[in-house]
Amino acid sequence: MTVVTAAAIVVAGLLMPFVYGLVAFRGDWSQMMKEAVLEHVVFNTAANLAVMASAIRLSGRLDQKLTGVFRRTAAANGALAFLTLLSRHYYSTPMLLVGVAASALLGSAVVLIQQRVARRRVGVLGPWLPILDEPALGCEPVAATTASIQPYDLLLVTQEGDLSPTFAATVSRALIAGKRVRHISEFMEEIRGVTAIEPFDLEHLPEGGLTSYRSGKRMLDVLAALLLAPLVLPVIAIAGVGIWLTMGRPVFFSQARVGQGGHVFSILKLRTMRPPGTAGSQIATAIGDDRVTPFGRWLRRLHIDELPQVWNVLAGEMSLVGPRPEQPELAETYARQVPAFAYRQLVRPGITGWAQVRAGYAADLAETRVKLGYDLFYLKHFSLGLDVQICARTIWTLLSGGGVR
Repeated sequence: MTVVTAAAIVVAGLLMPFVYGLVAFRGDWSQMMKEAVLEHVVFNTAANLAVMASAIRLSGRLDQKLTGVFRRTAAANGALAFLTLLSRHYYSTPMLLVGVAASALLGSAVVLIQQRVARRRVGVLGPWLPILDEPALGCEPVAATTASIQPYDLLLVTQEGDLSPTFAATVSRALIAGKRVRHISEFMEEIRGVTAIEPFDLEHLPEGGLTSYRSGKRMLDVLAALLLAPLVLPVIAIAGVGIWLTMGRPVFFSQARVGQGGHVFSILKLRTMRPPGTAGSQIATAIGDDRVTPFGRWLRRLHIDELPQVWNVLAGEMSLVGPRPEQPELAETYARQVPAFAYRQLVRPGITGWAQVRAGYAADLAETRVKLGYDLFYLKHFSLGLDVQICARTIWTLLSGGGVR
Protein backbone atom coordinates (compact mmCIF):
# COMPACT_ATOMS: atom_id res chain seq x y z
CA MET A 1 0.00 0.00 0.00
CA THR A 2 1.43 3.37 -1.00
CA VAL A 3 1.57 6.41 1.28
CA VAL A 4 -0.92 8.18 -1.00
CA THR A 5 -3.40 5.33 -0.68
CA ALA A 6 -3.03 5.22 3.11
CA ALA A 7 -3.56 8.99 3.28
CA ALA A 8 -6.70 8.68 1.13
CA ILE A 9 -8.16 6.07 3.50
CA VAL A 10 -7.42 8.19 6.57
CA VAL A 11 -8.93 11.31 5.00
CA ALA A 12 -12.03 9.35 3.96
CA GLY A 13 -12.44 8.03 7.50
CA LEU A 14 -12.35 11.57 8.87
CA LEU A 15 -14.57 13.20 6.25
CA MET A 16 -17.35 10.65 5.78
CA PRO A 17 -19.09 11.37 9.13
CA PHE A 18 -19.45 15.00 8.05
CA VAL A 19 -20.78 13.91 4.65
CA TYR A 20 -23.41 11.75 6.34
CA GLY A 21 -24.36 14.64 8.58
CA LEU A 22 -24.84 16.96 5.61
CA VAL A 23 -26.84 14.47 3.57
CA ALA A 24 -28.97 12.74 6.18
CA PHE A 25 -29.57 15.68 8.53
CA ARG A 26 -28.86 18.68 6.26
CA GLY A 27 -26.12 19.89 8.57
CA ASP A 28 -28.18 19.64 11.77
CA TRP A 29 -25.30 18.35 13.89
CA SER A 30 -27.44 18.15 17.03
CA GLN A 31 -29.21 15.17 15.45
CA MET A 32 -25.88 13.40 14.99
CA MET A 33 -25.00 13.72 18.65
CA LYS A 34 -27.61 11.14 19.59
CA GLU A 35 -25.95 7.85 20.51
CA ALA A 36 -27.93 5.67 18.08
CA VAL A 37 -27.25 8.06 15.20
CA LEU A 38 -23.54 8.21 15.96
CA GLU A 39 -23.37 4.42 15.94
CA HIS A 40 -25.10 4.37 12.54
CA VAL A 41 -22.58 6.89 11.17
CA VAL A 42 -19.67 4.87 12.56
CA PHE A 43 -20.98 1.62 11.02
CA ASN A 44 -21.46 3.27 7.62
CA THR A 45 -17.98 4.77 7.75
CA ALA A 46 -16.57 1.38 8.75
CA ALA A 47 -18.22 -0.18 5.69
CA ASN A 48 -16.65 2.51 3.49
CA LEU A 49 -13.20 1.90 4.95
CA ALA A 50 -13.59 -1.88 4.64
CA VAL A 51 -14.28 -1.54 0.92
CA MET A 52 -11.30 0.81 0.51
CA ALA A 53 -8.96 -1.49 2.43
CA SER A 54 -10.01 -4.57 0.48
CA ALA A 55 -9.66 -2.70 -2.82
CA ILE A 56 -5.92 -2.38 -2.21
CA ARG A 57 -5.38 -6.10 -2.82
CA LEU A 58 -7.29 -6.24 -6.09
CA SER A 59 -5.28 -7.20 -9.17
CA GLY A 60 -5.79 -7.50 -12.90
CA ARG A 61 -7.07 -5.02 -15.47
CA LEU A 62 -8.73 -1.80 -14.35
CA ASP A 63 -12.21 -3.06 -15.29
CA GLN A 64 -11.63 -6.23 -13.25
CA LYS A 65 -10.59 -4.17 -10.25
CA LEU A 66 -13.64 -1.92 -10.58
CA THR A 67 -15.91 -4.97 -10.77
CA GLY A 68 -14.24 -6.23 -7.58
CA VAL A 69 -14.94 -2.88 -5.89
CA PHE A 70 -18.64 -3.05 -6.78
CA ARG A 71 -18.90 -6.61 -5.46
CA ARG A 72 -17.27 -5.60 -2.18
CA THR A 73 -19.55 -2.58 -1.99
CA ALA A 74 -22.60 -4.79 -2.34
CA ALA A 75 -21.26 -7.23 0.25
CA ALA A 76 -20.21 -4.67 2.87
CA ASN A 77 -23.18 -2.32 2.62
CA GLY A 78 -25.65 -5.16 2.09
CA ALA A 79 -24.40 -6.85 5.28
CA LEU A 80 -24.66 -3.55 7.13
CA ALA A 81 -28.26 -2.99 6.00
CA PHE A 82 -29.23 -6.58 6.84
CA LEU A 83 -27.71 -6.48 10.34
CA THR A 84 -29.22 -3.05 11.01
CA LEU A 85 -32.71 -4.22 10.11
CA LEU A 86 -32.26 -7.53 11.92
CA SER A 87 -31.22 -5.80 15.15
CA ARG A 88 -33.93 -3.14 14.76
CA HIS A 89 -31.24 -0.53 15.27
CA TYR A 90 -31.78 3.07 14.22
CA TYR A 91 -31.18 3.66 10.52
CA SER A 92 -31.49 6.46 7.98
CA THR A 93 -32.41 5.46 4.42
CA PRO A 94 -30.60 8.48 2.86
CA MET A 95 -27.52 7.59 4.89
CA LEU A 96 -27.60 3.98 3.76
CA LEU A 97 -27.94 5.02 0.10
CA VAL A 98 -25.15 7.56 0.39
CA GLY A 99 -23.06 4.87 2.09
CA VAL A 100 -23.42 2.58 -0.94
CA ALA A 101 -22.43 5.36 -3.35
CA ALA A 102 -19.54 6.41 -1.10
CA SER A 103 -18.18 2.86 -0.86
CA ALA A 104 -18.25 2.47 -4.65
CA LEU A 105 -16.63 5.87 -5.26
CA LEU A 106 -14.00 5.59 -2.54
CA GLY A 107 -13.11 2.01 -3.47
CA SER A 108 -12.76 3.07 -7.11
CA ALA A 109 -10.58 5.99 -6.03
CA VAL A 110 -8.25 3.59 -4.21
CA VAL A 111 -8.00 1.42 -7.32
CA LEU A 112 -7.24 4.44 -9.52
CA ILE A 113 -4.62 5.75 -7.07
CA GLN A 114 -2.95 2.35 -6.91
CA GLN A 115 -3.07 2.12 -10.71
CA ARG A 116 -1.46 5.55 -11.06
CA VAL A 117 1.06 5.58 -8.21
CA ALA A 118 2.12 1.99 -7.59
CA ARG A 119 4.96 0.75 -9.80
CA ARG A 120 4.24 -2.72 -11.14
CA ARG A 121 7.21 -5.03 -11.66
CA VAL A 122 6.81 -7.42 -14.56
CA GLY A 123 9.21 -10.32 -14.93
CA VAL A 124 9.77 -11.80 -18.39
CA LEU A 125 10.35 -15.52 -18.88
CA GLY A 126 11.72 -16.48 -22.28
CA PRO A 127 13.28 -14.52 -25.15
CA TRP A 128 13.19 -10.73 -24.81
CA LEU A 129 11.06 -8.98 -27.44
CA PRO A 130 11.56 -5.39 -28.68
CA ILE A 131 7.93 -4.59 -27.82
CA LEU A 132 8.83 -4.92 -24.15
CA ASP A 133 11.39 -2.08 -24.24
CA GLU A 134 8.74 0.55 -23.48
CA PRO A 135 9.59 1.90 -19.97
CA ALA A 136 5.93 2.36 -19.00
CA LEU A 137 5.39 -1.42 -19.15
CA GLY A 138 7.82 -1.99 -16.28
CA CYS A 139 9.20 -5.21 -17.81
CA GLU A 140 12.52 -6.75 -16.81
CA PRO A 141 14.05 -10.13 -17.71
CA VAL A 142 14.14 -12.81 -15.04
CA ALA A 143 17.87 -13.48 -14.76
CA ALA A 144 17.53 -17.23 -14.32
CA THR A 145 14.74 -19.74 -14.04
CA THR A 146 15.86 -20.41 -10.47
CA ALA A 147 15.76 -16.72 -9.52
CA SER A 148 13.32 -15.46 -6.91
CA ILE A 149 9.91 -14.53 -8.31
CA GLN A 150 8.72 -12.82 -5.13
CA PRO A 151 9.54 -9.21 -6.24
CA TYR A 152 7.37 -9.49 -9.36
CA ASP A 153 3.69 -8.59 -9.51
CA LEU A 154 3.27 -10.32 -12.87
CA LEU A 155 5.23 -12.86 -14.91
CA LEU A 156 5.15 -12.84 -18.71
CA VAL A 157 5.82 -15.83 -20.92
CA THR A 158 7.14 -14.89 -24.37
CA GLN A 159 7.88 -18.37 -25.67
CA GLU A 160 5.51 -19.79 -28.30
CA GLY A 161 4.34 -23.38 -28.04
CA ASP A 162 5.13 -25.71 -25.16
CA LEU A 163 7.39 -24.36 -22.42
CA SER A 164 10.75 -25.92 -21.74
CA PRO A 165 10.92 -27.95 -18.50
CA THR A 166 12.88 -25.23 -16.70
CA PHE A 167 10.45 -22.44 -17.65
CA ALA A 168 7.48 -24.70 -16.87
CA ALA A 169 8.88 -25.26 -13.37
CA THR A 170 9.22 -21.50 -12.86
CA VAL A 171 5.64 -20.92 -13.99
CA SER A 172 4.46 -23.62 -11.57
CA ARG A 173 6.32 -21.91 -8.73
CA ALA A 174 4.71 -18.60 -9.66
CA LEU A 175 1.18 -20.03 -9.74
CA ILE A 176 1.67 -21.79 -6.40
CA ALA A 177 2.89 -18.50 -4.94
CA GLY A 178 -0.28 -16.76 -6.16
CA LYS A 179 1.45 -14.71 -8.86
CA ARG A 180 -0.31 -13.74 -12.06
CA VAL A 181 1.14 -15.37 -15.19
CA ARG A 182 0.28 -14.13 -18.68
CA HIS A 183 1.43 -14.82 -22.21
CA ILE A 184 2.85 -11.79 -24.00
CA SER A 185 -0.11 -11.69 -26.41
CA GLU A 186 -2.63 -11.57 -23.53
CA PHE A 187 -0.57 -8.92 -21.75
CA MET A 188 -0.42 -6.63 -24.79
CA GLU A 189 -4.16 -7.14 -25.37
CA GLU A 190 -4.85 -5.93 -21.82
CA ILE A 191 -2.48 -2.97 -22.15
CA ARG A 192 -3.84 -1.82 -25.51
CA GLY A 193 -7.47 -2.75 -24.88
CA VAL A 194 -7.86 -4.33 -28.31
CA THR A 195 -8.32 -7.94 -29.44
CA ALA A 196 -6.92 -9.49 -32.60
CA ILE A 197 -9.67 -9.94 -35.22
CA GLU A 198 -8.57 -12.94 -37.25
CA PRO A 199 -8.38 -15.75 -34.65
CA PHE A 200 -11.42 -14.52 -32.69
CA ASP A 201 -14.26 -17.02 -32.14
CA LEU A 202 -16.91 -17.87 -29.55
CA GLU A 203 -14.34 -19.65 -27.36
CA HIS A 204 -12.85 -16.25 -26.54
CA LEU A 205 -16.06 -15.10 -24.84
CA PRO A 206 -16.18 -15.11 -21.01
CA GLU A 207 -17.05 -18.30 -19.15
CA GLY A 208 -20.80 -18.75 -19.01
CA GLY A 209 -21.17 -16.62 -22.15
CA LEU A 210 -22.62 -13.13 -22.00
CA THR A 211 -25.81 -13.98 -20.10
CA SER A 212 -24.40 -13.66 -16.57
CA TYR A 213 -24.13 -9.88 -16.79
CA ARG A 214 -26.66 -9.18 -19.58
CA SER A 215 -29.83 -9.35 -17.44
CA GLY A 216 -28.36 -7.14 -14.73
CA LYS A 217 -27.09 -4.77 -17.38
CA ARG A 218 -30.63 -4.38 -18.76
CA MET A 219 -31.97 -3.38 -15.35
CA LEU A 220 -29.17 -0.85 -14.92
CA ASP A 221 -29.89 0.55 -18.40
CA VAL A 222 -33.57 1.13 -17.59
CA LEU A 223 -32.77 2.69 -14.21
CA ALA A 224 -30.09 4.96 -15.68
CA ALA A 225 -32.33 6.00 -18.59
CA LEU A 226 -35.15 6.93 -16.21
CA LEU A 227 -32.75 8.95 -14.06
CA LEU A 228 -31.27 10.68 -17.10
CA ALA A 229 -34.62 11.50 -18.73
CA PRO A 230 -35.38 14.62 -16.61
CA LEU A 231 -31.90 15.94 -17.43
CA VAL A 232 -31.79 15.23 -21.16
CA LEU A 233 -35.36 16.22 -22.08
CA PRO A 234 -34.81 19.98 -21.51
CA VAL A 235 -31.54 19.79 -23.49
CA ILE A 236 -33.30 18.00 -26.35
CA ALA A 237 -36.07 20.63 -26.31
CA ILE A 238 -33.61 23.54 -26.49
CA ALA A 239 -31.59 21.83 -29.23
CA GLY A 240 -34.81 21.10 -31.13
CA VAL A 241 -35.72 24.79 -31.14
CA GLY A 242 -32.24 25.60 -32.46
CA ILE A 243 -32.60 23.04 -35.26
CA TRP A 244 -36.03 24.37 -36.19
CA LEU A 245 -34.71 27.95 -36.36
CA THR A 246 -31.53 27.12 -38.33
CA MET A 247 -32.57 24.16 -40.50
CA GLY A 248 -36.33 23.95 -40.32
CA ARG A 249 -38.22 20.71 -39.93
CA PRO A 250 -37.89 17.84 -39.23
CA VAL A 251 -36.12 18.20 -35.91
CA PHE A 252 -35.51 14.50 -35.39
CA PHE A 253 -33.75 12.08 -37.68
CA SER A 254 -34.56 8.37 -37.80
CA GLN A 255 -32.46 5.73 -39.51
CA ALA A 256 -32.46 1.92 -39.72
CA ARG A 257 -29.73 0.24 -37.68
CA VAL A 258 -28.84 -3.36 -36.85
CA GLY A 259 -29.23 -4.37 -33.23
CA GLN A 260 -28.85 -7.49 -31.10
CA GLY A 261 -29.38 -10.72 -32.99
CA GLY A 262 -29.53 -8.89 -36.33
CA HIS A 263 -32.83 -7.19 -35.42
CA VAL A 264 -33.28 -3.96 -37.43
CA PHE A 265 -34.63 -0.99 -35.51
CA SER A 266 -34.96 2.78 -36.02
CA ILE A 267 -32.35 4.80 -34.17
CA LEU A 268 -33.43 8.28 -33.09
CA LYS A 269 -31.18 11.34 -33.35
CA LEU A 270 -31.45 15.12 -33.52
CA ARG A 271 -30.94 16.22 -37.12
CA THR A 272 -27.54 17.77 -37.77
CA MET A 273 -27.38 17.54 -41.59
CA ARG A 274 -29.00 19.28 -44.52
CA PRO A 275 -31.76 17.39 -46.38
CA PRO A 276 -30.54 14.43 -48.51
CA GLY A 277 -29.13 15.32 -51.90
CA THR A 278 -27.97 18.83 -51.07
CA ALA A 279 -24.34 17.98 -50.40
CA GLY A 280 -23.31 14.44 -51.23
CA SER A 281 -24.91 11.05 -50.87
CA GLN A 282 -22.36 8.95 -48.98
CA ILE A 283 -23.78 6.79 -46.20
CA ALA A 284 -21.11 7.33 -43.53
CA THR A 285 -20.14 10.73 -42.19
CA ALA A 286 -16.64 11.80 -43.19
CA ILE A 287 -14.32 14.28 -41.48
CA GLY A 288 -15.43 17.80 -42.38
CA ASP A 289 -18.58 16.49 -44.11
CA ASP A 290 -20.29 19.39 -45.95
CA ARG A 291 -23.73 17.98 -45.14
CA VAL A 292 -23.31 18.91 -41.46
CA THR A 293 -24.61 22.40 -40.71
CA PRO A 294 -22.78 24.83 -38.38
CA PHE A 295 -25.37 24.32 -35.63
CA GLY A 296 -25.35 20.57 -36.30
CA ARG A 297 -21.57 20.53 -35.93
CA TRP A 298 -21.94 22.15 -32.53
CA LEU A 299 -24.50 19.50 -31.53
CA ARG A 300 -22.11 16.78 -32.67
CA ARG A 301 -19.24 18.44 -30.83
CA LEU A 302 -21.15 18.02 -27.56
CA HIS A 303 -22.81 14.74 -28.68
CA ILE A 304 -26.21 16.28 -27.95
CA ASP A 305 -27.53 14.77 -31.19
CA GLU A 306 -27.27 11.31 -29.56
CA LEU A 307 -29.45 12.13 -26.53
CA PRO A 308 -32.79 10.98 -28.07
CA GLN A 309 -31.36 7.45 -28.09
CA VAL A 310 -32.29 7.29 -24.40
CA TRP A 311 -35.70 6.34 -25.82
CA ASN A 312 -34.10 3.46 -27.76
CA VAL A 313 -32.58 2.30 -24.46
CA LEU A 314 -35.96 2.33 -22.70
CA ALA A 315 -37.49 0.48 -25.66
CA GLY A 316 -34.93 -2.31 -25.24
CA GLU A 317 -33.36 -1.73 -28.66
CA MET A 318 -30.12 -0.27 -27.31
CA SER A 319 -27.99 -0.14 -24.18
CA LEU A 320 -26.14 2.80 -22.71
CA VAL A 321 -22.87 0.95 -23.41
CA GLY A 322 -22.15 -1.38 -26.31
CA PRO A 323 -20.89 -1.49 -29.90
CA ARG A 324 -22.31 1.33 -32.01
CA PRO A 325 -25.08 0.05 -34.33
CA GLU A 326 -24.40 0.11 -38.06
CA GLN A 327 -26.76 0.64 -40.98
CA PRO A 328 -27.99 -2.66 -42.50
CA GLU A 329 -26.17 -2.10 -45.81
CA LEU A 330 -22.86 -1.38 -44.10
CA ALA A 331 -23.31 -4.18 -41.55
CA GLU A 332 -23.90 -6.71 -44.33
CA THR A 333 -20.90 -5.49 -46.31
CA TYR A 334 -18.55 -5.49 -43.30
CA ALA A 335 -19.70 -8.95 -42.13
CA ARG A 336 -19.04 -10.32 -45.61
CA GLN A 337 -15.53 -8.82 -45.75
CA VAL A 338 -14.66 -9.35 -42.07
CA PRO A 339 -16.66 -12.33 -40.67
CA ALA A 340 -15.84 -11.44 -37.04
CA PHE A 341 -17.91 -8.26 -37.48
CA ALA A 342 -21.09 -10.32 -36.97
CA TYR A 343 -20.11 -11.06 -33.34
CA ARG A 344 -20.99 -7.45 -32.46
CA GLN A 345 -24.65 -8.48 -32.69
CA LEU A 346 -24.32 -10.75 -29.63
CA VAL A 347 -25.12 -7.78 -27.37
CA ARG A 348 -27.33 -4.72 -27.57
CA PRO A 349 -25.68 -1.80 -29.38
CA GLY A 350 -24.85 1.21 -27.23
CA ILE A 351 -25.02 4.99 -27.19
CA THR A 352 -21.35 4.85 -26.28
CA GLY A 353 -18.86 1.99 -26.34
CA TRP A 354 -15.26 0.87 -25.88
CA ALA A 355 -14.49 1.32 -29.58
CA GLN A 356 -16.21 4.71 -29.55
CA VAL A 357 -14.08 6.17 -26.75
CA ARG A 358 -10.85 4.55 -27.96
CA ALA A 359 -11.08 4.90 -31.74
CA GLY A 360 -13.87 7.39 -32.51
CA TYR A 361 -16.01 7.09 -35.65
CA ALA A 362 -15.30 4.88 -38.65
CA ALA A 363 -16.09 5.88 -42.25
CA ASP A 364 -14.55 3.01 -44.22
CA LEU A 365 -13.48 -0.63 -43.93
CA ALA A 366 -9.98 0.15 -42.68
CA GLU A 367 -11.27 2.29 -39.82
CA THR A 368 -13.99 -0.26 -39.10
CA ARG A 369 -11.39 -3.03 -38.73
CA VAL A 370 -9.60 -0.91 -36.12
CA LYS A 371 -12.84 -0.31 -34.20
CA LEU A 372 -13.81 -3.97 -34.47
CA GLY A 373 -10.72 -4.96 -32.48
CA TYR A 374 -11.98 -2.77 -29.62
CA ASP A 375 -15.54 -4.11 -29.94
CA LEU A 376 -14.25 -7.68 -29.70
CA PHE A 377 -12.26 -6.72 -26.61
CA TYR A 378 -15.51 -5.45 -25.09
CA LEU A 379 -17.28 -8.74 -25.86
CA LYS A 380 -14.39 -10.73 -24.46
CA HIS A 381 -14.33 -8.74 -21.20
CA PHE A 382 -18.05 -7.92 -20.91
CA SER A 383 -18.56 -6.63 -17.32
CA LEU A 384 -19.90 -3.87 -15.11
CA GLY A 385 -16.37 -2.66 -14.41
CA LEU A 386 -15.66 -2.18 -18.11
CA ASP A 387 -18.98 -0.38 -18.59
CA VAL A 388 -18.14 2.03 -15.76
CA GLN A 389 -14.71 2.65 -17.28
CA ILE A 390 -16.34 3.38 -20.65
CA CYS A 391 -18.80 5.82 -19.07
CA ALA A 392 -15.92 7.67 -17.38
CA ARG A 393 -14.00 7.86 -20.66
CA THR A 394 -17.18 9.06 -22.39
CA ILE A 395 -17.47 11.98 -19.98
CA TRP A 396 -13.87 12.90 -20.78
CA THR A 397 -14.60 12.63 -24.51
CA LEU A 398 -17.57 14.96 -24.09
CA LEU A 399 -15.45 17.50 -22.23
CA SER A 400 -12.54 17.29 -24.69
CA GLY A 401 -14.68 17.14 -27.85
CA GLY A 402 -12.89 14.06 -29.19
CA GLY A 403 -14.22 11.67 -31.82
CA VAL A 404 -16.41 14.24 -33.62
CA ARG A 405 -17.19 14.16 -37.34
